[in-house]
Amino acid sequence: MSKKKKRPHGHYCKICGEHKANEKFSGKGHAAHICKACSRLSAAEKAAAMDMNRLMDFPMRRLSDSDKKWLKAKMHDGCPEVADTAREVYSVCFPYAERNAMKKQLVINTLSFEINTEVYDGYGDSELADCRFTIDRKSRVLTMTDFHTDSGEQSVTLEGGQMAKLLRYIVHTLEIFMWEQDYCLKPDEDDVFTDIFLEEGIYEDELEEGEEERPIEPEGRPSWRVQVEYSNHTVQDISSYEDYLPDRPEELYLFLLEYFEPEEEVF
Repeated sequence: MSKKKKRPHGHYCKICGEHKANEKFSGKGHAAHICKACSRLSAAEKAAAMDMNRLMDFPMRRLSDSDKKWLKAKMHDGCPEVADTAREVYSVCFPYAERNAMKKQLVINTLSFEINTEVYDGYGDSELADCRFTIDRKSRVLTMTDFHTDSGEQSVTLEGGQMAKLLRYIVHTLEIFMWEQDYCLKPDEDDVFTDIFLEEGIYEDELEEGEEERPIEPEGRPSWRVQVEYSNHTVQDISSYEDYLPDRPEELYLFLLEYFEPEEEVF
């Protein structure tokens, strides 16, 4: 036989969210579930404290329409602490909300995608890819320049619907606008490893007096690079010098390559 859950001693205050002894409540406060300390707060302070209590205990599950509406409203609350906490809770409940909102605003005007590394085809065989793809939404032209073979530059003109579908696929499915963050291509301002080396004096002596430390520039061509101009005039330029090709850049390469593969003859 399961044991009954013991009720906490004292009385619950709906403002501070604590159970306190009965003597901490006045007669009216006891009925209103507000302790003596919280009763001295202003109306705005009481409302903010109640909102914070609700946010701290917010359910991390599928939210009802009323819960979602309340949470969205609190993201613009007049109390900065409530608004910041509501935004943090919303990001936990809806981790892809920001991405989905950005997808609706981003339309690609031009794209350049360069790749210079080993890739695997559909049969698991590796091959060197050394080419550049360019896309122009206005002219609806997709171009591939192969630097590894004698095929040179090839172009195809897509229909309006085909071009729109391709660009939506790149933004909505591959989420190209998030590659810099997803693949950590932007170095942090605080480099942990550099800080450790400087603390231990490993290469501090190599710097001449008065000479500032300069970031190490990668050598050679990047393994892949993406340059995108969107219709809202924002520009994206990211590159990677890692030896491997991440999933989504590889998926983009294989997808664009299909436009230039010869059609199989049907006998």
